Amino acid sequence: MDKISLLPDDVIIHILSFLPTKHAVATSILSSRWVNLWSFLPSIDLDDSLYVNPLKKGSSSSSNVMFLDFVQRVLSFNQSQTIVKFRLHIHGSCGQGMSRINGFIQSVVLRNVVEIDLGIFVDVGEDDCCLRIENSESLEVLKVNSVNGLKMPAFSGCFPRLRTFDVKVSLYESGDDLITNLFPCLSGLEKLSFVGDLNDCVGEIYVNIGGKALKSLELELSIDNIDDCDAMVVIDAPRLEYLRLKDGFLASYLVRNKPAISEVSIDVGEFDEEFLEFLDEVGPARCSRVIELLHGLVNAKFISVSANTSKVIFSQKWNLPVLPSLTKLELYVHTSCWILLLSWLESCPNLKILSLIIKEKPVDDYDMMEELELIKPDNVPSCLSSHIKEIEIKRLGKVEEEEMLKYLLDNAKVLDKFTVNSRVYIKDGILQ
Repeated sequence: MDKISLLPDDVIIHILSFLPTKHAVATSILSSRWVNLWSFLPSIDLDDSLYVNPLKKGSSSSSNVMFLDFVQRVLSFNQSQTIVKFRLHIHGSCGQGMSRINGFIQSVVLRNVVEIDLGIFVDVGEDDCCLRIENSESLEVLKVNSVNGLKMPAFSGCFPRLRTFDVKVSLYESGDDLITNLFPCLSGLEKLSFVGDLNDCVGEIYVNIGGKALKSLELELSIDNIDDCDAMVVIDAPRLEYLRLKDGFLASYLVRNKPAISEVSIDVGEFDEEFLEFLDEVGPARCSRVIELLHGLVNAKFISVSANTSKVIFSQKWNLPVLPSLTKLELYVHTSCWILLLSWLESCPNLKILSLIIKEKPVDDYDMMEELELIKPDNVPSCLSSHIKEIEIKRLGKVEEEEMLKYLLDNAKVLDKFTVNSRVYIKDGILQ
């Protein structure tokens, strides 16, 4: 007899729970003892890429229907009182649309599911493309990932234990109501990661995000045609500790109550000719949105800013607000516009740690960079001469960066630590 068969059933079931459910079910052919062990699995992992022959290009609708039938049988035979995790990823046709998938979700909710990980990577159709989840006292983690048209999940009832919500969906004109009404149902939500596709939206869409328990927020919005849609985002989370914002069209962000956020990452707007022409057309109200966002972050302790965002700010000749609580600043900078960081330093009087990440400058940036009229200020920022104790520069390696390096070393009078992470180049087979 093999050694694994000497183990108690509970131990074998625990081992099987780490396998994809298809492989766990396959163990039923080993012996009569193994026939039903898989039916007690506390974790169910179903992925049609394992079920449908991966060597075939595309998959027939009949194969996908068979996969959904397999999911149904697994749930019907499962005898575990609590499902710790239910993972369902579908890459082929959804067969009968979201109605059948919603049935699977409701089935595991009735089994006191703790974590749901749903991935829908196919077109689910326009009429029935919304995940519906009814009241759950046990659900703690919900992940919903879609790349083709799945709408914002609709919640009904209360979810007092839900702590983590990770969602990637499409927003429509009515999507704002679903987002606004979401948070009263999720009173205990601590971590929200939201990626929204706005390409089907027209006009303005309002995104209201709030919650007394919310500690971590990642928000990423995307749209192909910036003339068709705009987004107004309101964030009301007094206990927020981490915030990441990303978009390519400069949405409006209002952060209420100026929370003392430990870490902020900002990557909004695009520094290209098309976007700058768009800013010229829409006028100063749209242009000042980054500054309005920073006014809501005056109590932040650490801010990371993308190179695109910095260049958009200074291309519009904006003045940065003072950030008195900021002790660490991370800037992605292009070598030719490193002087932009001095304006940031002027706004951070109590800065102690400066981290610079050198970015390669696209070739088509050269003409636009010349228009920024970068001039080194006469006065050295006070934080550089009096407060900054640590400087870190990543990806240093070109001769053009010598001026920046010399300026920082000459003027950082109280510097304790200076770290350089260099990069190298190979030209004509020779290490430069």
